[in-house]
Amino acid sequence: MTKLFEEVLEERLKSGARVNGSPAGIRTPVAGSKARRKSLYSSNEGLTWLISEEAMKMPQQAFPAIGHVFHSSGKQDYYRRLLQVQNPNQYYIITEEDINRLFLEFEAKGVTHSHKRSVEYIITMFLKEATKENHGRYIFTMKDLKEYLTLIRQSYSPSFYRKNITYLKKLFRIAQIDLAESLKAPTELNVDLTIVTVDDIKSLIQLVDSLHLSNRFEDWKRDQFITAMLLMAVSGMRVSELERVPLKEIDIENRRIRLNTHQTKTRQARVVFFTSEVQELLEDYIRTHRPNVNLPLATIAQLQRPFRKKSPLRNQKLRPKHMRKFFAQEWDRRNGNATIKKMLMGHSIRYDINALHYSHHTVDELQDAYNKIFGNLRFLR
Repeated sequence: MTKLFEEVLEERLKSGARVNGSPAGIRTPVAGSKARRKSLYSSNEGLTWLISEEAMKMPQQAFPAIGHVFHSSGKQDYYRRLLQVQNPNQYYIITEEDINRLFLEFEAKGVTHSHKRSVEYIITMFLKEATKENHGRYIFTMKDLKEYLTLIRQSYSPSFYRKNITYLKKLFRIAQIDLAESLKAPTELNVDLTIVTVDDIKSLIQLVDSLHLSNRFEDWKRDQFITAMLLMAVSGMRVSELERVPLKEIDIENRRIRLNTHQTKTRQARVVFFTSEVQELLEDYIRTHRPNVNLPLATIAQLQRPFRKKSPLRNQKLRPKHMRKFFAQEWDRRNGNATIKKMLMGHSIRYDINALHYSHHTVDELQDAYNKIFGNLRFLR
């Protein structure tokens, strides 16, 4: 036994504390968690970051008192004592357990697969660029963190920088790194000020038609693209939500789509509606092209492909995401009820007392309100 362990164990035995079982602060690895991440960190020959061999010989399962150490002295202090470096107090340590706990939190929240991939990308990037791995622990200094955040802020968009701040703060809190409260996301917002009108969407459709005539859009691709874009424009659905809805779940007869909690960004089920024009487009598309109804009308990749570099629509200001923006703007232009708009678009109503507690509507009432605002909306004729 090490001197540290003997002292802690003796103290807990004297106090009558339990020393068997699973202690506070110690958790077994999450089932199905990934294997140890490979660090792509470019090591500095001039630095030696060594964890004592003694620490490597001490499995956590053999130390039921370690939880007491973590809570009284802190995880960081404990791991710093294991570092064989000068001035160990300048270093911060992240373990595989900390990373697994971070992803467990996101799993428990039921975030989307793309959201989890985004978090994983950012955390992996931080570990690669700002830390040194040794025996499954990732070690960095405040200087490393500052240089990393400066790099991200100078090289990437403000939104990506804010995501880095958000996810690193969560990770630091789990690892009990006191830098978490010092990280502040920038207040400036990179707001998309694009204004989308009916004429803008009509112009986009005309361009697609012209490309179709010049054989740059196949028949089914043209019909799929226009139908999907207009469905989002008149329903307020997100591109990611459209991708999660199989064709067979679209109630074409009643012009409704019921989105369950696994299909929406906010994890709140809702119902959206579409116009009679889009109803006709859906019927024609299914009748003409006979798509697999177990698949969505269109995927994100299919909708984004025409806008990529060297693609026919690359210079257009409108993108699939702007169809939802059109819905919100056109609803306001037609003096639609703001609370109903929130419900139809799936905006979070957590802090909207009126919407959360008082403003409740049946599906038929919502559709009646929708028809009054968008009932005569048409793009093709």
